[in-house]
Order: sequence, then C-alpha cells, then structure tokens
Amino acid sequence: MRTCLLALLLAAGSALPASAEDPIIQPGTDLWRDAFDPPFTKPAEVPKDTPLRKQLFDLLRPKIEREAKRKVQFEGSLRAFKNWALFSGETVDADGKSVKFPPMDNTDTVALWLRTREGWRLVDHSTGHSDAFYIIWHEQYGAPKALVGLE
Repeated sequence: MRTCLLALLLAAGSALPASAEDPIIQPGTDLWRDAFDPPFTKPAEVPKDTPLRKQLFDLLRPKIEREAKRKVQFEGSLRAFKNWALFSGETVDADGKSVKFPPMDNTDTVALWLRTREGWRLVDHSTGHSDAFYIIWHEQYGAPKALVGLE
C-alpha cells in the first residue's frame, strides 16, 4: 500500500489536535493568511531575487550538491500555486556551466515543495531524468494539475 507524502506531512503537523503550545489561528491574522489564503491564487512565476525563491532553493540545494559533489545553482522556472511550488530547469555550477547527472548524463532538474503550517517543505526532486515524469506528482502527492502542466 502506497503512503502519500501529503498525508504524512499533514499528520506530522496541521492535522494533529492543538496542544497548549500550538497557536490558535484566528481568521484575518497573518497566520490565517499564511495557512489558508495562499498568495498564489493562480500559477505564477516566483520572481528572481525574492526571499521565497532563495528559501525554496536553499531547501533543495544540499540534496543536489550531495549528488553533484560541488556547489550548485539553479536556472529555470520556479512557479507557485496555492501552497505548492514547482521548479523545472537545470542545475549549473558556480561558473554557470551545466552539471550533468547520470544515468542520462543531462542537466534536467525538477523539485516540488508544499507549504505547511511549519513552513515550506521539499516533497520530491529529481535530476538527470529524460522526460516529464513529474506530471504524476498530481496523483502521487496531490499537487495542483495546473502547476504540473496538466491543465
């Protein structure tokens, strides 16, 4: 039986009963807006040089650097919709040269994040793939169809 990461993330955080230490989220507050009124009401590019873009790539970078065995940067599209974000592009080194990953020996990189009550979490990522397999992330994790290119 396949366990959905989304269910695990929810169970680990927002689906648990509130404890005395958990804040009560009142409608109209910043916490409410962060949790229930996401800023991306339609799929939109996360602008370069924004704190959100840096934050998301900082969650991804350690995993990719471990695979690449060097410092990396990312070039491509980082789009957000509701509480989700998706990067599709390539990995480059500090000099802007492509970093190729086995087994296909290409630079393709994708990543998916979900914003939970505790903040953004990296859900899944892939490097060196040869097709747009990540469209299954809609079924696998519940990512919006419009974000993964199905609408």
